[in-house]
Amino acid sequence: MKELPNGVTVFNATPHVIRFWDPGWAEPVEVEPDEVINARISEEVVESRENVVFVRTRFTGTEQGAAVAAGALERGADVVIGSIVAAQAYHGRVVGMVPAEGFERVPPAEKRMRPDKFTTF
Repeated sequence: MKELPNGVTVFNATPHVIRFWDPGWAEPVEVEPDEVINARISEEVVESRENVVFVRTRFTGTEQGAAVAAGALERGADVVIGSIVAAQAYHGRVVGMVPAEGFERVPPAEKRMRPDKFTTF
């Protein structure tokens, strides 16, 4: 868990370092992984046509993941950041990242994320 220069405390529930950046900061701020939050993925067949199958994908949280998110929030995290899959599985408790302007389509090593805007489901 780390407090960013804008005062937001983040818990990194992804398996990789997140680099946050704001135009007013001298340098990006790196946040190391805290504890990964996983989810279950399941598919429901919606329709089948000859050689094509259409499915609805559902993302479901686990008891362990819910406990990790709850613990991070209880310890003072403003946001628990996970993968887009985790954000969909833990509605409102885990959020996804939004790229900083100008870093939307760069390789992962160059990616910079916004410290003030997050995706929720």
